[in-house]
Amino acid sequence: MQDKIAFYRSMRRKEARPFFEFPPLPPSARLRYLPLDYDNYQVLYELFAEEDNPFINLEFKEKEKIGIYVVDLREFAKYSPKRGAFDWLIYWNDQPIGVLHLFDLSREKTNEKFKRCTIGFSIGKDFRRQGFAFEAIAHQIQYVFEHFKDIERIIAYTFPNNAASIGVLKKLGFTSNSKDYLSTDRYSFFEKQRFNP
Repeated sequence: MQDKIAFYRSMRRKEARPFFEFPPLPPSARLRYLPLDYDNYQVLYELFAEEDNPFINLEFKEKEKIGIYVVDLREFAKYSPKRGAFDWLIYWNDQPIGVLHLFDLSREKTNEKFKRCTIGFSIGKDFRRQGFAFEAIAHQIQYVFEHFKDIERIIAYTFPNNAASIGVLKKLGFTSNSKDYLSTDRYSFFEKQRFNP
């Protein structure tokens, strides 16, 4: 992990400034959000190491891989004009319950098409089916459209058999759209346009 931090920092010009800034994500009705960083990333391991849900990111089940994941976020993503990303840990009553992802932020339009970004989420097994994912994602959508004025669409994708995630996305106004994204049966793609309710 330290080697990768040193590598990214050595490759970056001293005067380099991040392409993306991520203001604090304020609390929502029941939840608060802390940036994922070097001092708290092991929370992901504690939440998901014993997780048997097949939809949880495998990186979150190994401490070393989570460390590398966080290095990529903190040392690379903010400085990339095409791969901007940021994560927040989700807390309920001082208890970590999950994580929100914001990624694929780009300063460029693809083929002169709309600008977009991608979101993702994972909730610990003891905290599912309590409306936490819905609350956190609704709050994140508001944050993205407020702070990234050029983003016209938010993308989310999941496995086609992940009924719980698909249900949350649809409840939040996401519509199915696989034709504009990767041509694969592995994922189902959803999008929410800026001016959709």
